[in-house]
Amino acid sequence: MFRFLASRFIKDWDKTDRPQVRVAYGQMASVLAIVSNAALFLFKLLTGLAAGSVAIVADGVNNLSDAASNIITLLGFRLAARPADAEHPYGHGRYEYLAGLTVAVLILAAGLELLKSGVERILHPQTPVFSWAMAGVLAGSILVKLWMMAFNADAGKRIASGTLAATAADSRNDAIATGVVLLGMGAARFTGLDLDGWLGVGVALFVLWSGYGLIRGTLDPLLGRMPAPEVIGAIRARIMACPGVLDTHDLLLHDYGPGRRYASAHVVVSADEDIMALHRSLIALADEFLEKDGLHILFQLDPVAQGDTPENRLQTCVMGRIAPLDRRFTIHDMDVSQEGGRTRVRFDCFAPPDTDIPEAALRRVLEDAVREQYPEAEVAITIDRDYMAPRS
Repeated sequence: MFRFLASRFIKDWDKTDRPQVRVAYGQMASVLAIVSNAALFLFKLLTGLAAGSVAIVADGVNNLSDAASNIITLLGFRLAARPADAEHPYGHGRYEYLAGLTVAVLILAAGLELLKSGVERILHPQTPVFSWAMAGVLAGSILVKLWMMAFNADAGKRIASGTLAATAADSRNDAIATGVVLLGMGAARFTGLDLDGWLGVGVALFVLWSGYGLIRGTLDPLLGRMPAPEVIGAIRARIMACPGVLDTHDLLLHDYGPGRRYASAHVVVSADEDIMALHRSLIALADEFLEKDGLHILFQLDPVAQGDTPENRLQTCVMGRIAPLDRRFTIHDMDVSQEGGRTRVRFDCFAPPDTDIPEAALRRVLEDAVREQYPEAEVAITIDRDYMAPRS
C-alpha cells in the first residue's frame, strides 16, 4: 500500500535523498494521518456518548489530539523545507524537531485531561452499555491504527525521520490502548465488572508516558545530544583510512535538522608530508562524506614532527603515566616552546566522560609527568570530553 501511494502521488518517490522528495513523504504521511485520526475521533465520540463510556470518549479525544499533532507535523515538514537565508545560514531543518516537541506537549495536556475524566468516573461509576456495533467500531479503530503504524514506520524509515517514527509508535500505542478499552467493555458485559473508570485512567497514564518519551526524543537533537558511539567510530575509521593521516581528534558534530549535519575534526599528519597532497586527499574525503552521508565536514591539519623530538619524548612519558589509570586516555596537540627564557608546555588530554578518575587527580598526574622532564615549566592542560569516540 505504501509503495503504491508513494509511486502515485510523489514525483521521483524512490529518490529519498532529495529534500523535495523527503518533504513530499512527510506531507503525504501527515495528511493521511490527519484524515484517519479525525474519522476515528468522530466514530468514537458518537459511540462513547451512545454507550455512556468515558473510556471510549477518552480514547476518541486521544485520536483528536493525534489529528492536531499531525497538523503540526505537517507544518513542521513544510517549514523545515524552507531554504537557508541570511538570518538562518544552516537552513530551517530544526522546525521538524520543534514540531515534534509541540506534539509531545499537546499529548501531555490531553493525557492530563483524560486522567481527570477517568478519576471522576471512578468516584462516580456508571456502567457502560455494550453492543456489538460499538465493539466493531473499536475493533475497526485498532485495525486502522495498526495500518497507520505500518505506514508511518515505512515512511519514517525511508526518509530517516524521527518524527514519523514517533508517529508510528504513537499509532501502535493507540492500538494497544483501544484494545484495553474493548477489553473493559467485554468485562462489563460478560462478567459484570465495572472497569471503565480504571481503564480510562490506564489509557491516560499510557498517553502521559508516551508524551514524556516523545519530549525526551525531541529535546535531545535540539539540545545537542552526543551522537551514538558507533556513528563517531565510523566517521573516525574513515578519516583514519585517508592516506597520510596519523590520528584524529576533537570531532564535533552539529545537527541542524534532518539532512543538515555539520562536523569538524582535527587530523594529525607528519610535518614531513606533502601538505598539498594531504589537502587534496582530505578535500576528496570531505566530498565523499557530503555525497554519501549528507555530512558537511571541515578538517584542521595538525602537523607533527616525527622522530626524537622534545614533544614526542614528553608525550611518551605522559602516556606512560596515565595509560595504567585508563587506557582510553589520549594526548594530542603536544607543544614544547621557549618563551622569555622559560619553557612552556601545552597539550590536550582526552578523558572519556565515564572515567573513574576525577579531573583534579588527572591534572596532578599529568603535571607531575611533565615536571619529570621540565621541573620549572609553565604547564597548560586542556581536558577534552565527548569530542571523540574511545579507541577500541
